Amino acid sequence: MYKRPQLGESDEDLLKLQEEFLKNKAENKIEPAAKVDVSSKQILENSDNVEDDIQEHLSNTFEEVPNYKSLGQIIERKAEIELKPAAFKLQKSGFPIAKRRDAVMKSTSGSIFSQQHKKLKTNNDEKMDTSDKFKSPQETLNNLPCQSYIITGNERDSIHRENMDRLNEMTQKEILEERNKLISTMDPAIVAYLKSKRHTLNKVQDKPPSTMEEQIKAAEGITPTSLSTVSEILSQPEAEQWLNFDKMEITKLAWMKDVDFGELKKKDNYEARFDFTGWLLPYVNKEINEKNRILYHHGDEPGRPGYTLQELFQLCRSNIMQQKITALNSLANLLSLETSGVYDNIIDIPIEKIFFILRFSLDDNAPFVLNASIKAMRNLFYYPIDEACLDSMLGFGAGIIQPTLSSEEEDKDDDNTIKDQQLAETNLIKCLMRTEILTRIRYVINTVKPPLETICYCLEILIRLSRDSERISNLIFECVGLLSSIITHFMPKLFKENVSNLNYGVPLKQAVKLCRILSTRDKKFALRLINKYSIMDSILMYLSNDHYSSNSTGMQLQIESLHLWNVFVYYDLALEQFLVIQPVLLQMLHYHVQNTNQDISTSYTMHGHVAAILHLIGSVAKKQSNYILPYVNLLTDQALNKWVLQFTNSTKFLCGKSVIISSLLYCLSSMYDSKHINHNRINSLVKVLIKSEGFRIATSDIGSGSNILCKHEPHKPCKNLLTTEAAVWNTSEHIVPILHTNSCLPFLNCLSRFILTTRCNDLKISFLTHGNLNKYLEIIRSTKEYNLTSNWFTKMESEFLINILSISYSIYKKIDTSIFYDIAVKCLCIFNSMQKVDVEWILKNIIFNKDYYPSHALMQNLEIERNNSILRECVDNLDNIFTTYIEVLGLKLDIHNFKSNVCIDIKKGNIIPVDWVYSPIIVLYANSQKKQKLDETKLSFIVQNCLRWIYIYEKYFSSLASLINSADKFCRLACVFLLLEQYQGVSYGDVLFSNFILIPLIQKHNIEYRKLLWSEYAGIVEVCNITENQLMCRLDLFLQPAETDISLLKCYRKCIFERRMRDGSILKIIAKNHLDTFVRNKRSS
Repeated sequence: MYKRPQLGESDEDLLKLQEEFLKNKAENKIEPAAKVDVSSKQILENSDNVEDDIQEHLSNTFEEVPNYKSLGQIIERKAEIELKPAAFKLQKSGFPIAKRRDAVMKSTSGSIFSQQHKKLKTNNDEKMDTSDKFKSPQETLNNLPCQSYIITGNERDSIHRENMDRLNEMTQKEILEERNKLISTMDPAIVAYLKSKRHTLNKVQDKPPSTMEEQIKAAEGITPTSLSTVSEILSQPEAEQWLNFDKMEITKLAWMKDVDFGELKKKDNYEARFDFTGWLLPYVNKEINEKNRILYHHGDEPGRPGYTLQELFQLCRSNIMQQKITALNSLANLLSLETSGVYDNIIDIPIEKIFFILRFSLDDNAPFVLNASIKAMRNLFYYPIDEACLDSMLGFGAGIIQPTLSSEEEDKDDDNTIKDQQLAETNLIKCLMRTEILTRIRYVINTVKPPLETICYCLEILIRLSRDSERISNLIFECVGLLSSIITHFMPKLFKENVSNLNYGVPLKQAVKLCRILSTRDKKFALRLINKYSIMDSILMYLSNDHYSSNSTGMQLQIESLHLWNVFVYYDLALEQFLVIQPVLLQMLHYHVQNTNQDISTSYTMHGHVAAILHLIGSVAKKQSNYILPYVNLLTDQALNKWVLQFTNSTKFLCGKSVIISSLLYCLSSMYDSKHINHNRINSLVKVLIKSEGFRIATSDIGSGSNILCKHEPHKPCKNLLTTEAAVWNTSEHIVPILHTNSCLPFLNCLSRFILTTRCNDLKISFLTHGNLNKYLEIIRSTKEYNLTSNWFTKMESEFLINILSISYSIYKKIDTSIFYDIAVKCLCIFNSMQKVDVEWILKNIIFNKDYYPSHALMQNLEIERNNSILRECVDNLDNIFTTYIEVLGLKLDIHNFKSNVCIDIKKGNIIPVDWVYSPIIVLYANSQKKQKLDETKLSFIVQNCLRWIYIYEKYFSSLASLINSADKFCRLACVFLLLEQYQGVSYGDVLFSNFILIPLIQKHNIEYRKLLWSEYAGIVEVCNITENQLMCRLDLFLQPAETDISLLKCYRKCIFERRMRDGSILKIIAKNHLDTFVRNKRSS
């Protein structure tokens, strides 16, 4: 007997054991492990007990039927279908023919019995094939399919059995009738599709396996030495002695040949392939290593690594869980990269297709599959870069107003009139809501109870949904058991040290943020959170418990809680609790003043915590100034001293590290009007800050952080899913420049806000005349086109410029206003709809205010104005010009007061176009195209004032006017000539309007303009009475070259003969000159 291989034996020991076994086997020296010796006597003795054994087995096989009195008589059920016995074929000899083996068979390839059995089976199969050709109708009816070709899923077999049971109960005639009836009611295209699906499946199933000839063909030209992998294996010492390595099977070696790398030709298209982290792979990678080896597979392109989107979609529906999880995680990583702008102008990701795949996978309750699918869905809708940038603005006092990201112009319910695919192409959020996503998330939270990672993904999806529209926010509140469960489990009111393994009962900052976003949607939502859910109890517990102040996660929870409370204070809510928790806030603030520094060693979380406290104090100061008295000395004496000193001595500026000084200045500007503030002390410290070396370093390159000076476009999302467009992949930090680490604009915005509130002119002059600031303003003035003007984050820079202009207006008599005036005119195009009040202020006090005009412009036009009555008249009508532009630009319409909500629709964008100077003319022309009638007197008033301002603009600010292309000017001014009827009816011969009408009559211009005025609008000739002295251009431009068009000359003669023109009018001079010249030339010829 041979022993088993022992631990420590090598391959050589196994080979020796094998040789010994084969040698003994050849010499018949191997004895069996056990022998059975049964004598005939024992067989006879045991045969008597066979019958007893059978009875014993039968008695053990069947259970005894219980004899219950309540059990009725057992009656055999008669079968509805009479089963006929199978036909029995009688043999001629009376007995079945005895089966005999073939004497020719020998035990060469298998036993004789197995060979005989295969032969009999082959004969029976041939008989069955011939008998199938002559089936009876009843047999045809019973020959139903054994599987379903249409239905898929886990219940496929059970549904198929039910269908078969129903068909077995029907006759052949009934089946045919129902079949014809069903086909007549169906779309022929659907019927054809179902037939093709069955045909395709049969074709796949009937596809024969590869034959030996095909395998041999695949192995042609292959030798062991030609395969590097095989050569490496066979080069091992004594490889020929390995088990089963004595034969070389070339057909199997074909699978081990090297990968055939294809070559990509120019202009050839190919399908994109991605790795598991979501990165797009090159067409081929000729170096296979351990890192990319797993990306090669036997698909359509075995020479290319990675997976196509279609292959990932297929793996998402796989029955193998690991494949499904891998595919979902790959899609999640791909979506994360896509939202960052990596694939801009490279590849278009089919978002709609991915959405439906993920939504199907989201219904799987397996924990790992559920986590992967929700993560991918979260990456599709929730943009982490955008959310991080929006949260970072909170520290600089610019984030309380949140964007509304709805794709629809009108917020209305889903009427289910369009299909899912069409809805997904227009509004992906609405399509997600149609799939009952709120119900699904509620089920996941309350029933599935997944890990906290999955819960966080669910909450982030809800955050994105709440940003979409007020209707969806309302649906989140109305979904029974959703918001209440979130607040109960993830915003608990009591602190628990030992929570369950599920971690339910642990507060999450995502839940607090969800409540904050919902509160910004409407004040009524904030009231419901306070009154119904008692959310302030949770906030006060998080702020007062030392456990949350001792770690980074807890401090992030406190930061989000403070920002939520700040929203409540904005609505004049939860102010009483500020007095309740005053000792805690004082203790926190005192700790930060003593221990938190503005340097790299201090974490950003600590800085954000300080900023959140200061912004809350500043918001309370605006509502109840007496509530912040205990904080005044701590802020003005200790905090300002310490952090201003640290800022002035800093040698390196980081945007995130300036959040403390920025929030402190923001807070002081909110409480500056308090009687308990030492204004002189604060002003002197801020003046020291502005003149310091640290401030010079911080503002050394303001333009690098400017959005409007950025030359890169942000990542543009699909039209069916709006974002704030914070990702800019081509920049150094892949986000909008204003939030880069070296950007000082957020800090300058807070500083300028504080300086604007002060009454210290010296401080204002020091700020406006700083060299670095003036260098930035010069770049703004000289730039012809601004970028990212409609970007959400540009509003921080536009607020800064508004503060600059406001400061300059307060001291305009002490400074040169030229650069500020130019910026005011050029930068109107960057202001958004929430800044309408500020734009109106700029138009009134700066642009249309002659007192603010730069001194050089006034001096240059002083003499011209004295001798030019038209220019003098235009300047005297600046108030009317201001009224006209305010009305045409719609600055009095849809003004946001932010009393009932603190959100604004991101689609509204900028309110004033770049060519706003010509806006009244363009608006009037657009209305005329829409057949909208306007009062003639009002229309004439608008046109006259628009032309007046254009004339002032060209005379006083020629450098600004030259920035607009001459062709663009002409196209916009040409719209006035389409309004000739208004001039003819109500202009009453306005000199400026008349000069403007005469411009197309210059001889070098198209003759069609002259024909139009002298024929169809000949009534203008009667009211246009300007003289040669009132003409704004040279007279010879209208006289040379001489007119030769006969039809136009006839119009001239008609107007002169009918005496439509006054003597001395410029039009009569033009007409008479051309007629006299034509007659003179005619006579001479």
